[in-house]
Amino acid sequence: MSAANQPFSLLERNKQLVVRWFEEVWNRGNRNTISELLHDDGILHDGPQNFRGPHEFSVFHDNLRTQFDNFRIAPVVVLAEDDLVCCHWSADFRHRQSGKPIHITGTSVVRVEAGRFVEAWQNWDAASLQAQLNAQ
Repeated sequence: MSAANQPFSLLERNKQLVVRWFEEVWNRGNRNTISELLHDDGILHDGPQNFRGPHEFSVFHDNLRTQFDNFRIAPVVVLAEDDLVCCHWSADFRHRQSGKPIHITGTSVVRVEAGRFVEAWQNWDAASLQAQLNAQ
């Protein structure tokens, strides 16, 4: 069997789930993917805030989409080990009120169980976002 015909390893499948999350949830705005991939008891740690389950994350998602649009989030580096996937990403979007283009980077670490996200930690460049919003 050639390498191209071999099934993906669990680590590769988990990495693809995280990349799919950014593509579908943020770039395409597909809210259905939130409930499909985020476990009902899943938790996202975003700095001092915690979002539990698809409903709380959807509120967070919708709030960001009221402030920003034209999302384009791209994975820069995606690594996986055991049940964890780490994705360093780059994001470009537009501030709706001012029309300013924004560019930030961040890193997300996601724990995957049975094809769903049960816990995630993300850290992104909030200082750069604020500086870009304040720039004349």
